[in-house]
Formats: sequence, structure tokens, C-alpha cells
Amino acid sequence: MRRLLVAGQINGQLGKIDLLKKAAHDLKADLVVFTGGVVDAEQRDRSSEGELLRLWEQFFDAIGSIAESGVLTAVLPGPADAPLRHFLRLGMYEEGEHPKLHLIHATLLEDTDMAICGVGGEITEHEELSEHRVRTSRSLAEYYLRKLWESDQSRKVLVLSQPPTGQLGGQHGNRIIGEFLDSYHPSLCLVGGPTEHRGWQRVAHTLVINPGRLVDNSVAWYDAAKHADQQVDLLYL
Repeated sequence: MRRLLVAGQINGQLGKIDLLKKAAHDLKADLVVFTGGVVDAEQRDRSSEGELLRLWEQFFDAIGSIAESGVLTAVLPGPADAPLRHFLRLGMYEEGEHPKLHLIHATLLEDTDMAICGVGGEITEHEELSEHRVRTSRSLAEYYLRKLWESDQSRKVLVLSQPPTGQLGGQHGNRIIGEFLDSYHPSLCLVGGPTEHRGWQRVAHTLVINPGRLVDNSVAWYDAAKHADQQVDLLYL
């Protein structure tokens, strides 16, 4: 598991998944990671539950076609992909249809030498139940991720829908994520984040990548086989 294509935030523009599928094929990706953001907050608030369900069904059908082509595909919900229970239910159905498609929200995925797990939506200090936003408390997120830290795989990959504060997040950054990196030191951390802050940086032993928004045609490519300072390419599809 060496070549990863990372993307997130289509904000309702399902056609962007076709671009992602083509890029996965052309680049010969081993793994595609979607960091969340089928819809944004504005679209979520103006859409009925029925409209959201149809959109998520279409999303999972589209991203499932990437898995159907033979590429391992991992998906998180974004902050506005709520109610979470409906998003996960639809995703679980598509997992049954596409064995290489995996929801990684609070779920460990292991393949070859890699363990990958994520927490979708916003991570907050305290529990904040909401039908309109995906939110997870710090303590619950730590509980979800415990299997990642306990894994025997040599490379641990943490996937989150929000970026840390600083270079990769700006005003959109979440300080709790930086504290997770300081505490757990995953090999790789893939985050959702604004395109204007897309990029990568090393935080101690962790390589953190913000691919930007797929709605802007922005993605990131990671190749573990390359030298450390050449592993990440930021691409526009």
C-alpha cells in the first residue's frame, strides 16, 4: 500500500467523483481516501432529508465505482453529512455491494502494512448532539481511534475531516487535531481543509496532508516509495 490519492469536499457536485475515478486509474492508485464533505453546511441546511438521502445514494454509487474498478476506497462523513446514522446506513449498504469500499468513521481498516482509521465531522471538547452536523467529542474520538494505536501494522494513517490549526487550516483549523498529533504520532494524517491552505507539513513524526477541496478540482497524491521530501504532489484535476 504505497500510492494514495486523497480528496474531499465535493459540496454536492457529484460529477467531481468521475474526475477522481479517472485520476485513480491514471495514477494507478492503491488507495483512494475521501475525507468527507458530500455536502457543505449551506446545502445541508436548505435540503430536505429526502434530497440528502438521494444525494448520498448517488455519491456512494459513484464512489463505489472506484472500488468496483479494483481500488481500495475509504470514506469519511464531513461535518455537514448529517444525520450521521443515515449516511452510515447508506454507506454500509454500498460496502456490501463493493467489497473494496470501506467506511472508516470509527472503524479500523488494515491492508498489507497499513492501518487506517478516521473520525468524520467536527471534533469538539464535549458531546454536541445534532441532526444537522456531524460532531464527536474528544473523548469519544479517542475511544474510536484506540484500535488504530493498538494495531501491529507498521504504518498508521489517521483520517479527519478537519485540518489542524496553522499552515494547513488557518481559521478553519481545529486545535484538538494538533493535540492528537502531538499525543499519538501517526505515520500519516490526511485531513479535509480549504484549498487556499492545501499543502503538507511534518509535525514531529507525522506527515500531515490537506488536499484542498475536490469541488475546486484539488487533490493530493502520496507515494511512500519516494524520498521523504518528494512523497507528496498537489494536483489539479
